[in-house]
Amino acid sequence: MPLGKLFQLSLKSRISLLTLAVFLVGVWSIAFYATQRLQRDMLALLGTQQFSAVSTVAGQLDNELRTRLQALDRFAGEVPVALMSDAAGLQKYIATRTDLLALFNGGIRVNDAAANTAASMPYSPERIGTNYADRDYMVTALRDGRTSIGRPILGRVLNAPVLGLAAPIRDGTGAIVGAVVGAINLGEPSFFDSMTNSRLGQSGGYLLIAPQHGLIVTGTDKSRIMAPMPPLGVNRNHDRFVAGYEGYGVAVSSRGVEEIAAAKRIPAADWFLVGTLPTAEALAPIHATQRRVMGVAALFSVLAGLVAWLLVRHMLRRQFAPMVSATQALSGMAQPQGAALQPLAVLHDDEVGQLIVSFNRLIESVRRNEAALKQDIVERMRVEAALRASEEKHRVLFETSRDAIMTLAPPSWRFATCNRAAIALFGADDEADFISRTPWDYSPALQPDGSPSAAKAREMMETALAEGSLLFEWEHRRLNGVTFLTSVLLSRFELGGHTMLQAHVRDITERRKAEESMRLAANVFTHAREGIVITDRDANILEVNPAFTDITGYQREDVLGQNPRILSSGKQDQAFYAAMWQELNTKGSWSGEVWNRRKDGRVYAEMLTISAVRDERGEIKHFISLLSDITALKEYQNELEHIAHYDGLTGLPNRLLLADRLRQAMNQAPRRNKRVAVAYLDLDGFKSINDNHGHEVGDHLLATLAKRLAQVLRNGDTLSRIGGDEFVAVFVDLPDHEASVPMLTRLLDAAAQPVAHGDTMLHVSASLGVTFFPQSEEIDADQLLRQADQAMYQAKQAGKNRYHIFDAEQDRNVRGLHESLEHIRQALAQRQFVLHYQPKVNMRTGALVGAEALIRWQHPQRGLLPPAAFLPVIEGHPLAIDVGEWVIDTALQQIEAWRTDGLSVPVSVNVGALQLQQADFVSRLRALMARHPGVQPGELELEILETSALEDIAVVSQVMEACHDMGVGFALDDFGTGYSSLSYLKQLPAGLLKIDRSFVRDMLNDPEDLAILEGVLGLARAFRRQTIAEGVETLPHGEMLLRMGCEWGQGYAIARPMPAQELKRWMGSWKTPPSWQAAAPISQDRLPVLFAAVEQRAWIAALVDYLSGDGDRPAPPDTQQYRFGHLPDKATAATPGTKDAGQAVDALQRDIHRLAAELVALKREGRTDEVRARIGELNALHDRLVEQLNLLG
Repeated sequence: MPLGKLFQLSLKSRISLLTLAVFLVGVWSIAFYATQRLQRDMLALLGTQQFSAVSTVAGQLDNELRTRLQALDRFAGEVPVALMSDAAGLQKYIATRTDLLALFNGGIRVNDAAANTAASMPYSPERIGTNYADRDYMVTALRDGRTSIGRPILGRVLNAPVLGLAAPIRDGTGAIVGAVVGAINLGEPSFFDSMTNSRLGQSGGYLLIAPQHGLIVTGTDKSRIMAPMPPLGVNRNHDRFVAGYEGYGVAVSSRGVEEIAAAKRIPAADWFLVGTLPTAEALAPIHATQRRVMGVAALFSVLAGLVAWLLVRHMLRRQFAPMVSATQALSGMAQPQGAALQPLAVLHDDEVGQLIVSFNRLIESVRRNEAALKQDIVERMRVEAALRASEEKHRVLFETSRDAIMTLAPPSWRFATCNRAAIALFGADDEADFISRTPWDYSPALQPDGSPSAAKAREMMETALAEGSLLFEWEHRRLNGVTFLTSVLLSRFELGGHTMLQAHVRDITERRKAEESMRLAANVFTHAREGIVITDRDANILEVNPAFTDITGYQREDVLGQNPRILSSGKQDQAFYAAMWQELNTKGSWSGEVWNRRKDGRVYAEMLTISAVRDERGEIKHFISLLSDITALKEYQNELEHIAHYDGLTGLPNRLLLADRLRQAMNQAPRRNKRVAVAYLDLDGFKSINDNHGHEVGDHLLATLAKRLAQVLRNGDTLSRIGGDEFVAVFVDLPDHEASVPMLTRLLDAAAQPVAHGDTMLHVSASLGVTFFPQSEEIDADQLLRQADQAMYQAKQAGKNRYHIFDAEQDRNVRGLHESLEHIRQALAQRQFVLHYQPKVNMRTGALVGAEALIRWQHPQRGLLPPAAFLPVIEGHPLAIDVGEWVIDTALQQIEAWRTDGLSVPVSVNVGALQLQQADFVSRLRALMARHPGVQPGELELEILETSALEDIAVVSQVMEACHDMGVGFALDDFGTGYSSLSYLKQLPAGLLKIDRSFVRDMLNDPEDLAILEGVLGLARAFRRQTIAEGVETLPHGEMLLRMGCEWGQGYAIARPMPAQELKRWMGSWKTPPSWQAAAPISQDRLPVLFAAVEQRAWIAALVDYLSGDGDRPAPPDTQQYRFGHLPDKATAATPGTKDAGQAVDALQRDIHRLAAELVALKREGRTDEVRARIGELNALHDRLVEQLNLLG
């Protein structure tokens, strides 16, 4: 019930309702308190029980994790350290520890010190060699030497959520040589299932969280495995658990469900096990009890409330009966036509009776005052009516006045009142805001005459007070700071016995501006230098100014009432004037140049501007025209235009006009599908005439030839003199290139005709260069002129008096080469080149035997460029010599810098044929060496290409001998790719042969490359030369080279080229791979086995390609094509135990070829799926064959 209606009820009803309300509030308060206390007690009990259950499960998980960490520690301590360098032995060893698979369902693996997988259980080829250096558990084990549990991740091999545990493997000295890793696949059954398969209640469950990683490890809900934890601030319970709290709490989860959550830390992993149970399920019995209690309370409230209501009503009815009677009597007296005021009956001498006695006294007093009050009311109503009428009259006048009206009271001169116009004029908020200020608050500090506003305002008000009124102008200021001019009338009046002033203020700013504008307009009209004409809407002249008379010659009286057409010269047609009037009527103005006629008949140029003047309804009332005589300006402009576009001597278009016409011709040619020819003409022999006969004769010759040449051209063609004796002709609309030939011939003939000057005959000829547009590449007008200029010089060089057509393709090639050479020259000058160094090592011992200096270009836009991006450009160019000397000089500087740093690193530098064959090569090299005295003999080696050395072997041999005397060695680069003979090799004093990378790269799979390598090594041994192999890209490449007897190598398997400052750090980390250390040189009688293995590998690769669908033809499975059947007996008998290996080789070879023949047959029958399924058998047999061959080798 609304509160207002409640107070309208009787007192008896209100007391009854209040009693009932107090009763009900008490009942419901007790019920609510009881249910809430029960709920809190139940939550505390459930939370304690839930924390106990979570603690039990957390303890079990902690024991399980510690068991696995201890198992890994024990296994790490048992792994034989010697097996860490024996992958096969390590794999066999780890395969015996199947007991660990019961603890790690994701398998066990052993990683070496570089985090590469050496062995795994169960065996997985995908894992072998995989690097796990990015795993945190691996970092902890290998770097910190601690057993740890890693961050859950998505496994690379299992492709499932995986938990990794790692323990370090140490050798006898305590150094870490590897790590044992156990993997738990979280997506498969594991010991975590004891937790995840449990539930709290019907809808609760467990979460295993890793706060340090911000992840959910696993849980009852498998979909949340590796899910991110809720952000801070989303789940209050999770925030407390992350902070380290162990216990329980109630909060709304990140899924919007209120839950009881309990958490217990798992020390082994620093994780937390969290058990959650929705409060809706946990408190379901409590909620049912609450509903029953509330129902009983409601029923009790209804019954008890009804009884209380009836009892209270009965008690109050008897108590309030006298008051009710008195109330009814007073109500009757209060009616308009009711009874007169009479005393009330007093029935009881209680509180109600005393109240009635007081009412009776009040009634008596009212009756005495009623008569006097009626008389006063009548008189007052008459006076108030008169005042209201007078006040309304003055109020209307005051408020509706457009002037600001204020009243001021002396001597403070503060405002007493103001009207709305005053508030608006001065920018006040309301009347209270306005009258809170003084008159000088609405004035600037100083008036325009310089007098202070406050003092002058008081003076004006005192004068008005004395004289009765005062009218004056005053500069006011609005509250926003804007000043404005006003007219002020101060009038004295009396109000309530007080003398006051009334101020009428009117803003006259706009009126004053209008007066000033009118005066200014009159002055402008009279004194303007431009003629001004004012007409009516029908263009009848109403007024003109004196300048109009000066320009046109017409007096004012001559034109008043006339139409401006009396000035028309006839040079503009009707369409011109129609367009002018159309623009005037639509836009309201027009401006342009017209030709008019003066009164004396002379025509003059006029700049005319016409503006329409509209009234407040937007209709045109007048036109105002401003005109000025620009005749002299037009004549001067025409003269300047001719001077700017035409040659002063010949009258031909100059370079500026030529460029404009050439651009127009180039724009039109594609649209018309035509050609444009540009001919650049230079006179042959003109300079001698100018020198011998003088400039006057030369000018005469040029002017005469210009006329002749212009007569040769067609209409639309352009002939231009661009300076001196140079002319350019532009031929347009040519159907093809050949169409220009007749015109070019006529130009040559016209230039060759003699020119008479007095008694002297002047003879010259012309050389023409011609180019055409369009071309295959986009080109502009300036480029066309440059092409024609180049062609003209070609014509002069060819004998003059002829034309030459520009070759665009040749120009592109020359220009591109020139630009590239220039860029390289600039790069050399700006020190943009850098040297990287690739180490050269003894692959067996690991010793650094030198480094090759390789140039790179640190391009400012394209980044670091390899030599192939720029060295071919300078090949054969003198710039290659400058670059080569820079490389040698820079390498010598680096050798000295390394020696200062305690390193002795011999450096080899590539030298090109052009640089090597320079006559002064030796002397220039000696000068470079002299600038670097810190370089020791043998520390600089020059690498020359075999083909370069053979170009002039005698000269090269002498150069090499001279360099040897300076302590500079030589190496033959890319050896084996040239056409050297044994005699040439004997003559060249090169101590090192570099085996080309093309032979090294494919020797593992190409028997021919292996045979070439064998030959080169044999040749080097015969001539007692050292060899080094380039392109050692993999460990197997190095192993094969070492077995072949080549111990020096260079390639990516050792190190990539690196900046000089990184070499020392590389030397500290470089170690010879164990497989290289174990690779013993193979004897000559074992070489057939090595070749057989390579041939077998190549044949298997070709066969697999064919069977997989990649090859066109199968390799024939014919045993007679391989060396296994022809291995010498000593290859299988030289070493005890190899005879059995030889027999095994034969048996495996037969099995391989039998299987190959079967698979080829299946392939031919179209049974592709079956073939592909059995390729693994072929590879397995091949792997076993390679193992047996290794025993033989």
